[in-house]
Amino acid sequence: IKVGDVLLAQGDRAGALKAYRGTQAILERLAAADPSNAGWQRDLIVSYWRMADIAEKSGQDDARAWWRKAYEQISSMKRRGILAPADEKYVDALKEKAGG
Repeated sequence: IKVGDVLLAQGDRAGALKAYRGTQAILERLAAADPSNAGWQRDLIVSYWRMADIAEKSGQDDARAWWRKAYEQISSMKRRGILAPADEKYVDALKEKAGG
C-alpha cells in the first residue's frame, strides 16, 4: 500500500492503481487464509477504500463496486466482533458511499 500512496502523492494515479491492485491480491489471499486476523482484514478494507477513492476521482464507473467491497468487509468484521472500536466510525461512511 505504501508504494501506491507515494505514487498517488506524486500524481501518478495509474501507477498507484497498479500498485494497489498488486497489494490487494496479496491481501485478499492473506485475509482468506486467516479470517480471524483483524490486521489483514482491516488492510483489505484500506485497499478497497483506496481503489474506490482513485476510481471516484478518476470518474471510473467501478467506484461504487469498490466502496461496496469495503463496506461488506467492514460489516463482516463488525459482525464477527473483530472490528476495532476506533474503526466503528467508518461503518456508516462506507455504507453511504456504497449506496446503502
